[in-house]
Amino acid sequence: MHSMLRAIANSWAAACVAVVLASAPLLAQKSVAGTWRVDFVTPLGQTWVIMTINQSGSGHLTGHATDEYGEYGIDGRIVDDQVTVVWEVPEDGKMLEITMKGKVDGNTITGTAKLGDVGEGPLSARRTGDGDVR
Repeated sequence: MHSMLRAIANSWAAACVAVVLASAPLLAQKSVAGTWRVDFVTPLGQTWVIMTINQSGSGHLTGHATDEYGEYGIDGRIVDDQVTVVWEVPEDGKMLEITMKGKVDGNTITGTAKLGDVGEGPLSARRTGDGDVR
């Protein structure tokens, strides 16, 4: 009887550990939902966008980036504390893809912005509202 109870206890403990390990990525995922002021450097100098980010439970990001020239849809993903967001802007008659990659730390993101084949530069973003920090 004692060995049967020990086997049940060991099975129960293993199941609990498995549940905790399986849910760890969900608990570690940061929230980037909200409105952000994103500043980055281009070959032509410093620029900015206001970005509104919506975040699904799976880490998929949608929303829009707005600057003085218009509003552009975004698509991205967050995994742990690493965020990637992509949007396109018109440039010389064609679309230029901008890719933001960075590390989330509360209400800030630091990283790089890549402007198609034009180049890349440092990026910093600050959450200005509508989001909860995890």
